[in-house]
Formats: sequence, C-alpha cells, structure tokens
Amino acid sequence: MLRIRDQMIAKSQFDDVDLEESTFTNVNLDKIKVLNASVCDATFHGLAMSSNSFQDVDLKGSRFKNVDLSHTAFHDVNFSHVQIDGANIEGMRINGYLVSDLLKLAESQ
Repeated sequence: MLRIRDQMIAKSQFDDVDLEESTFTNVNLDKIKVLNASVCDATFHGLAMSSNSFQDVDLKGSRFKNVDLSHTAFHDVNFSHVQIDGANIEGMRINGYLVSDLLKLAESQ
C-alpha cells in the first residue's frame, strides 16, 4: 500500500494504473481529465462537481440521493426505465414541454 499525505503532485499523469479500493479524502481534483476509466461500485459523498462535462458515460444502475441537478442540460440521453420520486420539477422541460404541465394533463385523464 502506498500512502501519500500532504503532497503537491499537480499536473501528474497516471497511465495504466490500478487504483482499485483506493480512498481519496480532502483531495483537490479540479480540472482533472478521466479518460477510458472503469469506476464501478464507487461511492461519491460530499463532492462539489459543478460545471463538469460527462460524455459517453455509462451510469446504468446508479443511484442519486440529495443531488442538485438544477440548471443541468441532458442531450441524447437514455432515460428508459428511470424512476424519479420526490423531485422538485419546477421549470423542468422534456422536449420543450413543462413536466408539471404534462403531469397535470396525465392526472386529469
């Protein structure tokens, strides 16, 4: 096991490295690039991840709780079999339609 503590290793490059079961605490990962990585069965807690870009990412089977997705845009996403409960949908649009209006229409039928 390698332990790195109180070190500045900015602009480092890791290629073909196995970090399985590693723990990162109080780490600054601003402006990192993660390319062609496997991050399965991981836990993310107490993260600030605003203004990030996710492209060609597989989040199948993931769970989100107490997550702020306000002012977020989704393009060309697969929402099949997605379940949303207890969500604030104020101003949320799907294909240009207000979700609140769609729900009111569905409930009236």
